[in-house]
Amino acid sequence: MSGPRLELIAPHDEPVLLFRRAFQAPATLVFRAWTEPEHLRHWRVPHGFEFVVCDVDLRVGGGYRFVHRAPDGSQHAFRGRYREIERPGRLVSTFTYEAAPETPVLDEVTFEDNGGTTLVTGRTTFPTFQARELYAAAGAERGLAECHERLDERLEALAPPPREGHRR
Repeated sequence: MSGPRLELIAPHDEPVLLFRRAFQAPATLVFRAWTEPEHLRHWRVPHGFEFVVCDVDLRVGGGYRFVHRAPDGSQHAFRGRYREIERPGRLVSTFTYEAAPETPVLDEVTFEDNGGTTLVTGRTTFPTFQARELYAAAGAERGLAECHERLDERLEALAPPPREGHRR
């Protein structure tokens, strides 16, 4: 049996990447894991990388900054500003890879609770088709899939134990 599947779509008519992925946890928990540093540092980093900075000021107008250390010792920093926060249903922020500040993107993520399972849908809007293609060529799908697998593990660790007589 395979786990949840990441669906990644690159429409031909606009410079966006869309993703959909279901998580076996309620939206309130998925939103917390998506936004709180104590949870982010466990999953929002590719395999083999270390999370060395995880700063979050979760408010409209507030920002975040993440720094990952690669196995070769190089560091990769990302930052953004929160534009909309609707707990636990929607999060809109900018995203900039500090090594390429000329290509900021807009990330819109929704969290749809379906009775204990949450469908997370993301839309990343790039300034150009070329910027989207560079992002995809840099391993976006693999990185996103790895991070989501780690998020599954984090959510499982955070979920309350099943009640007596109930199976998970």
